[in-house]
Amino acid sequence: MVTVVPTVSMTSGLEGEVVVRSYDKSKDVEKVLALEQICEAGENGNDMTLLQDLLGDPLSRVRHYSSFTMLVAEVNCEIVGVMRAGIKNVVCGVREADSITAGSRSSSGSHSEEAEPVYARAAYLLGLRVSPIHRRMGIGLKLASSMEEWCKEQGVEFIYFATTKDNEPSLKLFTQRLEYTPFRYPALVGHPVWHHSVRLPSHIEVTKLSVDAAVAMYRSVMRTEEFFPEDIDKILKHKLCAGTWVATLREDRRWSSCCGGVTCRVGENVGTIESSFGTDKVDEYIPRPNSWAVISLWKCNEIFTMQLKGAPLHKRTGALITRCVDKMLPWCKIPSFPDIFNPFGVQFMFGLHAEGSRGPELFRSLCRHAHNVSRKDGCQVLMTEVGETDPLRPCIPRWRKFSSDDDVWCVKKLAQSGRDVSCNDDSSGRNKVVAAVGSVQGNSYDWCQSRYLGASTMFIDPRDV
Repeated sequence: MVTVVPTVSMTSGLEGEVVVRSYDKSKDVEKVLALEQICEAGENGNDMTLLQDLLGDPLSRVRHYSSFTMLVAEVNCEIVGVMRAGIKNVVCGVREADSITAGSRSSSGSHSEEAEPVYARAAYLLGLRVSPIHRRMGIGLKLASSMEEWCKEQGVEFIYFATTKDNEPSLKLFTQRLEYTPFRYPALVGHPVWHHSVRLPSHIEVTKLSVDAAVAMYRSVMRTEEFFPEDIDKILKHKLCAGTWVATLREDRRWSSCCGGVTCRVGENVGTIESSFGTDKVDEYIPRPNSWAVISLWKCNEIFTMQLKGAPLHKRTGALITRCVDKMLPWCKIPSFPDIFNPFGVQFMFGLHAEGSRGPELFRSLCRHAHNVSRKDGCQVLMTEVGETDPLRPCIPRWRKFSSDDDVWCVKKLAQSGRDVSCNDDSSGRNKVVAAVGSVQGNSYDWCQSRYLGASTMFIDPRDV
């Protein structure tokens, strides 16, 4: 794909042609990485900047989708802009009888037997970067427009992206110029990983599910949740998925070490837990506990690192003191501030779900367990994202400096007719387009205009992070 448009910079007076083309691994790696270094991933009023290091792989954030691409924009043979996209089939609604409504689940996780998920082929846009001295030249618009054309060729029905409410340039570009619709308003919740481990209550059992059991469980309780991916099995089998854990209440348990040296209460009868969560077949159904919670963990630290630049000396010194005291006196459980002023790793919690009257309590313990797992892996921050009124949102440990309630997802409908499609790998390793079930095309349902039902929950795909 190559698109050429003449342009003149409105700020620097530079002239040239903007050439938008596909990323070429053989010659673009260093240029794209250099562009990423000079573009700010985020900033605040204190002139501090959050930078992202892709660890030498410009495609690291999208190569985990079944189908993906990256476009680059050149001016006078210099790469001045990039944009990425990944494609997947996700739940956009629930079909019950003859009607379709927005995909969601009730707070109890129950569904009507007649309710069936409706899948749409969706593309997620991420990693839009434009060199500071080449902004206001229409490069972002050209990249986004070219990406939409590629998505149409791949049979995409809906395309969406995430930003923040105060990112006026991004919102203006997509909502005004490209006619995207503000759609959902999730919250990004983060918490530091301390030097000391945290203990779980003695009456709570944490068990790691096998991948097959986790897949069966998620397809049973979250199959109609908005944005639930059709390829959940690929996510849970991926090398970046650290695992899936379920928390329950048990009378009998034994001490064990499940987090690499961190003492936790882990179930003795793994077979029973595995059996009750590992199937959704009626003839093999084993009742689940009255109260339980589940969580999965994604190792973003193996894809990218983050670093806060420009922090004043007094803040760096204060943070260092808390870490030193925590290291010397771990039994005091001091909430030390992590070292985010050097490159640090992040792990992401996803697949959040709890049921029963004591589900929130169990979920809090799973967050503590995830903290210990992240600590073992050397990460400094543990994060997740939840729907704006998700009932589990108050249960997630939260530090204001690592959290934001200002996220906004914007969506646009691309396809007007045709069939829903998905990409699978054929024997030669190339992507091929095949028909998928549950397409929303051919009916009047418009996901862009839909409203939440139930608990306003969303399945946050860790590949979108």
